Amino acid sequence: MKGIESAKVIFLDSKVIFLDSIEEHTLRTKPNSNCHFFDKFKVGNDTIQLRLDWNDLDVNGFPTLDADFYTPDTGKKRKLKGKRKESHHTNAIGNEGRTYEWVFEECMIKFIVVLVFSVSITDSLHATDSCSGEVIRSKKGPSV
Repeated sequence: MKGIESAKVIFLDSKVIFLDSIEEHTLRTKPNSNCHFFDKFKVGNDTIQLRLDWNDLDVNGFPTLDADFYTPDTGKKRKLKGKRKESHHTNAIGNEGRTYEWVFEECMIKFIVVLVFSVSITDSLHATDSCSGEVIRSKKGPSV
């Protein structure tokens, strides 16, 4: 009988591969957050912070891509209205794994999320063995 005593999953790295340039970027985490954060970037009059929200999974178990919008000069978060509201939530593209396509104004970004993790499993194995034998006696006497 075999039994798993413990299992541990450790995330080692998370990155995105941008499909237009094949560039890779490492995603960051923050304390007390279940999100992976992209580097901030500018589009028009907005500074954008994209993040993968692991608290908001789609029907396939992939995180929702959230976009937060900030005023570049003050760093104040902008209200989600109009185009910003439309671009705030993006689900993974169906049947393409963790592939996303985010669109806002003239900006379109398509990328794949790659997660690298380690799995450690401790298990035990208990075995029982049995054996049987048969003794056959000959009725003949010894041969000379």
